[in-house]
Amino acid sequence: RSHSGRFWQRKCARRYHQPRTRRLPPPRYSCAMGSAFSSSASYAQYKNDFELVIRATKDLEYLLETGFDAPSGKNVGLHDKITAVQRSHDLSQDTVKKLRYLVTVRNKLVHDHDFNALPNRVHFAKSYDSVEKELKGKLRGSSSGCVIC
Repeated sequence: RSHSGRFWQRKCARRYHQPRTRRLPPPRYSCAMGSAFSSSASYAQYKNDFELVIRATKDLEYLLETGFDAPSGKNVGLHDKITAVQRSHDLSQDTVKKLRYLVTVRNKLVHDHDFNALPNRVHFAKSYDSVEKELKGKLRGSSSGCVIC
Protein backbone atom coordinates (compact mmCIF):
# COMPACT_ATOMS: atom_id res chain seq x y z
CA ARG A 1 0.00 0.00 0.00
CA SER A 2 1.17 3.44 -0.69
CA HIS A 3 -0.01 6.51 1.12
CA SER A 4 0.38 10.02 0.00
CA GLY A 5 2.99 12.16 1.65
CA ARG A 6 0.28 14.44 2.96
CA PHE A 7 -1.28 11.53 4.93
CA TRP A 8 1.97 10.85 6.74
CA GLN A 9 2.56 14.56 7.39
CA ARG A 10 -0.83 14.85 9.07
CA LYS A 11 -0.35 11.65 11.04
CA CYS A 12 3.06 12.72 12.31
CA ALA A 13 1.83 16.22 13.09
CA ARG A 14 -0.95 14.82 15.20
CA ARG A 15 1.27 12.35 16.93
CA TYR A 16 4.29 14.50 17.73
CA HIS A 17 3.31 18.14 17.59
CA GLN A 18 -0.07 18.41 19.18
CA PRO A 19 -0.27 18.24 22.94
CA ARG A 20 -1.98 15.12 24.10
CA THR A 21 -4.87 15.65 26.40
CA ARG A 22 -6.14 12.76 28.39
CA ARG A 23 -9.87 12.47 28.68
CA LEU A 24 -11.08 11.24 32.01
CA PRO A 25 -14.36 9.36 32.15
CA PRO A 26 -17.22 11.17 33.85
CA PRO A 27 -17.54 10.39 37.54
CA ARG A 28 -19.66 7.31 38.11
CA TYR A 29 -20.85 8.33 41.54
CA SER A 30 -22.33 11.50 42.85
CA CYS A 31 -23.44 12.62 46.25
CA ALA A 32 -24.26 15.95 47.80
CA MET A 33 -21.47 15.54 50.33
CA GLY A 34 -18.89 14.90 47.62
CA SER A 35 -18.18 11.32 48.58
CA ALA A 36 -18.21 8.35 46.28
CA PHE A 37 -21.46 6.67 47.24
CA SER A 38 -23.05 4.83 44.39
CA SER A 39 -26.65 4.49 43.52
CA SER A 40 -27.88 0.94 43.56
CA ALA A 41 -29.11 1.25 39.98
CA SER A 42 -25.49 1.10 38.86
CA TYR A 43 -25.13 -2.37 40.37
CA ALA A 44 -27.58 -3.89 37.88
CA GLN A 45 -24.84 -3.75 35.25
CA TYR A 46 -22.69 -6.38 36.97
CA LYS A 47 -23.31 -9.93 35.80
CA ASN A 48 -20.58 -11.39 37.97
CA ASP A 49 -21.66 -12.04 41.58
CA PHE A 50 -18.16 -11.43 42.91
CA GLU A 51 -17.97 -7.97 41.38
CA LEU A 52 -21.48 -7.08 42.52
CA VAL A 53 -20.86 -8.13 46.11
CA ILE A 54 -17.40 -6.60 46.43
CA ARG A 55 -18.39 -3.27 44.94
CA ALA A 56 -21.57 -3.03 47.03
CA THR A 57 -19.81 -3.86 50.30
CA LYS A 58 -16.89 -1.55 49.50
CA ASP A 59 -19.36 1.30 49.06
CA LEU A 60 -21.11 0.39 52.30
CA GLU A 61 -17.79 0.29 54.14
CA TYR A 62 -16.85 3.68 52.74
CA LEU A 63 -20.23 5.08 53.73
CA LEU A 64 -19.87 3.75 57.28
CA GLU A 65 -16.35 5.13 57.64
CA THR A 66 -16.86 8.57 56.13
CA GLY A 67 -20.47 9.30 56.95
CA PHE A 68 -20.78 7.66 60.35
CA ASP A 69 -17.21 7.76 61.70
CA ALA A 70 -16.92 3.98 61.89
CA PRO A 71 -13.46 2.83 62.95
CA SER A 72 -11.07 1.97 60.16
CA GLY A 73 -7.88 -0.01 59.90
CA LYS A 74 -6.57 -3.40 58.95
CA ASN A 75 -7.82 -5.09 62.10
CA VAL A 76 -11.34 -3.65 61.97
CA GLY A 77 -13.82 -5.73 60.02
CA LEU A 78 -17.15 -4.71 58.59
CA HIS A 79 -19.04 -6.42 61.43
CA ASP A 80 -17.06 -4.26 63.90
CA LYS A 81 -17.96 -1.15 61.93
CA ILE A 82 -21.63 -2.12 61.92
CA THR A 83 -21.57 -2.58 65.70
CA ALA A 84 -19.93 0.82 66.23
CA VAL A 85 -22.41 2.62 63.97
CA GLN A 86 -25.36 0.75 65.51
CA ARG A 87 -24.42 2.03 68.94
CA SER A 88 -23.58 5.58 67.95
CA HIS A 89 -26.31 6.32 65.39
CA ASP A 90 -29.29 4.25 66.54
CA LEU A 91 -29.73 2.11 63.44
CA SER A 92 -32.90 0.04 63.24
CA GLN A 93 -32.65 -3.68 63.98
CA ASP A 94 -33.86 -4.42 60.45
CA THR A 95 -31.04 -2.37 58.92
CA VAL A 96 -28.43 -3.98 61.18
CA LYS A 97 -29.74 -7.43 60.26
CA LYS A 98 -29.54 -6.60 56.53
CA LEU A 99 -26.07 -5.09 56.91
CA ARG A 100 -24.86 -8.23 58.64
CA TYR A 101 -26.45 -10.37 55.92
CA LEU A 102 -24.63 -8.38 53.20
CA VAL A 103 -21.30 -8.66 55.00
CA THR A 104 -21.75 -12.36 55.77
CA VAL A 105 -22.48 -13.09 52.12
CA ARG A 106 -19.42 -11.07 51.15
CA ASN A 107 -17.21 -12.95 53.59
CA LYS A 108 -18.52 -16.33 52.43
CA LEU A 109 -18.06 -15.43 48.78
CA VAL A 110 -14.49 -14.28 49.37
CA HIS A 111 -13.30 -16.85 51.92
CA ASP A 112 -15.37 -20.02 51.46
CA HIS A 113 -13.99 -22.13 48.63
CA ASP A 114 -17.33 -23.83 47.93
CA PHE A 115 -19.43 -20.65 47.93
CA ASN A 116 -19.17 -19.20 44.42
CA ALA A 117 -22.48 -17.50 43.68
CA LEU A 118 -25.13 -15.47 45.42
CA PRO A 119 -27.91 -17.69 46.69
CA ASN A 120 -30.50 -15.04 45.83
CA ARG A 121 -29.30 -12.08 43.79
CA VAL A 122 -32.63 -10.20 44.05
CA HIS A 123 -32.68 -10.53 47.85
CA PHE A 124 -29.09 -9.25 48.03
CA ALA A 125 -29.96 -6.24 45.85
CA LYS A 126 -33.12 -5.43 47.83
CA SER A 127 -31.22 -5.67 51.11
CA TYR A 128 -28.54 -3.37 49.76
CA ASP A 129 -31.15 -0.86 48.51
CA SER A 130 -32.89 -0.81 51.87
CA VAL A 131 -29.68 -0.35 53.85
CA GLU A 132 -28.33 2.33 51.53
CA LYS A 133 -31.62 4.24 51.73
CA GLU A 134 -31.70 4.26 55.53
CA LEU A 135 -28.02 5.16 55.91
CA LYS A 136 -28.23 8.02 53.42
CA GLY A 137 -31.47 9.19 55.06
CA LYS A 138 -29.73 9.34 58.42
CA LEU A 139 -26.90 11.32 56.85
CA ARG A 140 -29.30 13.84 55.34
CA GLY A 141 -31.18 14.13 58.62
CA SER A 142 -28.04 14.72 60.64
CA SER A 143 -26.54 17.43 58.44
CA SER A 144 -27.43 20.64 60.21
CA GLY A 145 -25.21 23.03 58.32
CA CYS A 146 -23.23 23.82 61.45
CA VAL A 147 -19.51 23.34 60.85
CA ILE A 148 -18.68 22.79 64.52
CA CYS A 149 -21.55 20.40 65.33
